Amino acid sequence: MPDTPCPACKGAGLTEHEEHSVETDQDGNQVPVVRRWTGACTTCHGSGLG
Repeated sequence: MPDTPCPACKGAGLTEHEEHSVETDQDGNQVPVVRRWTGACTTCHGSGLG
């Protein structure tokens, strides 16, 4: 198999990730929370190859 770039990250090995959850604030109210970060591509596991 040739070393072709990963189609998900285009060979960078990194992708943007986003996680959604619901947490309770200090008053006991449920609030939606979104966390975003850059991390290893979940398709190629950071290798950059597809």
